[in-house]
Amino acid sequence: MRIFVSSSFEDLREHRSAAIRVLRQLGHEVLAMEDMIAGSAAPLAKVIEMVDRSEAYVGIFAWRYGYITDEAADPQKPALINIPVVGGAIHGQTSITHYEYLRAVQRKLPIMAFLLDEQYPWPPHLIDGHDVMRAQAPKDANKIRALRQMLQQELVVSWFTTPTDLEARVSAAVTMAGLTRQLDLQPAMALGPNAGTPGDTSAGYGITKAIVAAGDNQRALKLDLATTWWSTRLYLIATLAERLTQARRILVVNTTLTKSPAAAGLAVPTTASPVEERFVGQLSVSAILSIIGSRLPQLNRFSQWLRERPIEYNAVDAEIHELLDGWSAAFSDQLGSHANEEAAKVDITAELLRRWFGDALLQDPMHIADLQRASVVDLLRLLDYPNDYVPVLTRHIAAQEGEPTIERVDVVDKSALNARLARSYLLELMDRARII
Repeated sequence: MRIFVSSSFEDLREHRSAAIRVLRQLGHEVLAMEDMIAGSAAPLAKVIEMVDRSEAYVGIFAWRYGYITDEAADPQKPALINIPVVGGAIHGQTSITHYEYLRAVQRKLPIMAFLLDEQYPWPPHLIDGHDVMRAQAPKDANKIRALRQMLQQELVVSWFTTPTDLEARVSAAVTMAGLTRQLDLQPAMALGPNAGTPGDTSAGYGITKAIVAAGDNQRALKLDLATTWWSTRLYLIATLAERLTQARRILVVNTTLTKSPAAAGLAVPTTASPVEERFVGQLSVSAILSIIGSRLPQLNRFSQWLRERPIEYNAVDAEIHELLDGWSAAFSDQLGSHANEEAAKVDITAELLRRWFGDALLQDPMHIADLQRASVVDLLRLLDYPNDYVPVLTRHIAAQEGEPTIERVDVVDKSALNARLARSYLLELMDRARII
């Protein structure tokens, strides 16, 4: 990874050196102001540009707020360098160190923050409010205390004492960050509401669209019980998914519209309103075919017809069309009519799924609020989950500004995760071998 190391400079010189040294020993590329200046007053635009080029951020904080640049602080003087707008920063009041952190937040970088232990002895002249002889030294420690408090509220921070102690903590944190980067959360493709019940005009459109879109890439499909789903259509989707795609899991959710500023005062929520997904359960397509397939003779007829049909096909759309014709024939329904299927179906509910599937319905998703801050315990729970595809409930930032953060359920492919972790481990061993 390309990692930016941020801190005030003179008071943490030895600690910075230790952190940078261990990061480079671990094979990471380090961006730091040591590479561009010989003093503590780094040009603001340059350090922001370095943060922008980074893939992760390491912040080290003791008891100095850091240098506050006066570049173009005079409104009558044109700026020599175009300083990017950084949310939460005020030019002439925010230190460069604080700017760097806010930019990392703005860029949504993985952030690892290390705070000097409050009980650790620290030279008074390195504490804001006590080093009155230093140029532009703050009169008190209010700003650095406020920054430290904000970091503790927004992040899971690590406390350090000596340079050696910091070196060990940075090594552990960055290694963990490298592992969490292996977490590939695959969005489960949402099935449209017209896939759950036959439409009046184009009964197969929703199913065809879902199956074609899933193809060889999706590992899970998602259906929403907020819309009507027939038991027969759940069976049909599972059949087509097994035959024509790589999707082997069905995530069942029940969504509700959230109250958002954008929808406030509207009599009817807009389709753009964000939704919360309440996880109902995860089913394998094989369980669906086995349990629902045994309930209706029409489904047995369709299954027998499929077994006798060649698997090879040239165009997936045409194949789906022919399979849907076979489906209608199994129910003795005429083209455009689904009366016999409707007479045989049962409307799917969460309680019905629990009764029908029992333990085959996985009802406990993993909760990981922020994948970038997943812990070792989270990784172990993922690897120990009793299924190859782990349903993960995590926060998603809303597409529109001002909308609330919402929770969605998607999947982690555990086999792929194992492969990536093994590769990372081998690469780390190679790097260590080169170091030694």
